[in-house]
Amino acid sequence: MKFARFLPSTATAAAILLFAAAAARAADTPHGDHGSTDTRQAITLDAGEKHFLLSEMRHFLVVVQRIVAANQAGDMPAVATAAASAGLKAHQADFADPGSLVHSIRRKAPKEFFPLGKATHEAFDEIASVATAHADKDAVNRLLADNLQRCVACHASYRIDDGHR
Repeated sequence: MKFARFLPSTATAAAILLFAAAAARAADTPHGDHGSTDTRQAITLDAGEKHFLLSEMRHFLVVVQRIVAANQAGDMPAVATAAASAGLKAHQADFADPGSLVHSIRRKAPKEFFPLGKATHEAFDEIASVATAHADKDAVNRLLADNLQRCVACHASYRIDDGHR
């Protein structure tokens, strides 16, 4: 199996995985053990940007559910369709349009935020490719678990604040 074409550079991948592992360890405690202060880095967005970003994250959650259900049923075309809908290829128009909310958010977010998001989108493309080319349920599960680690890292590291204070 050749999955490397979808992966970021080795250095970028290593940095993302280290970041993800550290953030996951920080998030791996019961919610009451963190005290009353939210120490995640704030990203201040206006209402439209916040809605766009949170909608994207909700879409990721829907896609994950669809992948899990389709993979369990052995329906690799459905796995591929679900995964591709959250992939980087499906969102090229947003990334290519300098006036899109993606670029507005990029200007406001820390520089480490976007490589994590891009890797998440790319991993969904990789899941779609593996489901289509190899129909390997275990590989889909491994790739999905790795990608969910990015979600955990992001949620453990960042929070969205409203820009209207």
